Amino acid sequence: MTDETLATMPRWDPARTSALPGKSRGDLLGPWGDSLVRRFGPDALTRVRRRIPRPLDQIAPVLGPRDWLPVHAQLVVTEAIADELFAGDLRALRVPILEDTRAGLGRVQLLAVKAIGPGRALKLAQRDFPKVHERGTVEIEVATGRARLEFAGTPLFTHPTWRLLQLYAMRTLLELAGRPGTAIGEDRPDGFVAIATW
Repeated sequence: MTDETLATMPRWDPARTSALPGKSRGDLLGPWGDSLVRRFGPDALTRVRRRIPRPLDQIAPVLGPRDWLPVHAQLVVTEAIADELFAGDLRALRVPILEDTRAGLGRVQLLAVKAIGPGRALKLAQRDFPKVHERGTVEIEVATGRARLEFAGTPLFTHPTWRLLQLYAMRTLLELAGRPGTAIGEDRPDGFVAIATW
């Protein structure tokens, strides 16, 4: 499946999304509110918050590694941003995600990603995965010009918006590493496989 396929899949019912178990680290959303204000103006954060159910509508506009949220928070916020600012089109999020990630990394970090390349950068992401997600695992296989990531162990990994964000994250990493390529997904009943090529 492609990001196009995932972006146009029917959304999960809000109750099903909010029932996803576990927590994830706040820096998955990072300075989400500040980014909205910078890109869309001073009322953007308020407009998006109106689409987010309580109590998530009160989360801070800047989140970091010490903040932990229910796993569905990232999904709810992402979908609210798409609905309010991009007419519901999740595909429109790819460019802002790339731009915000680039802006959030320092010059030295960007140079480091280019120096080590996408394969080694993805291997580092595997090591850090348990620090960001309370549940689930990822196994990564890297070969020349290709990486395969298998996510398992939590129903979060079956959510179409979460899957889409993983493909966008992989494409963003490839861009930042100076090795643009493709990312596709494969369905698993209890998880997800993402494959990047460059």
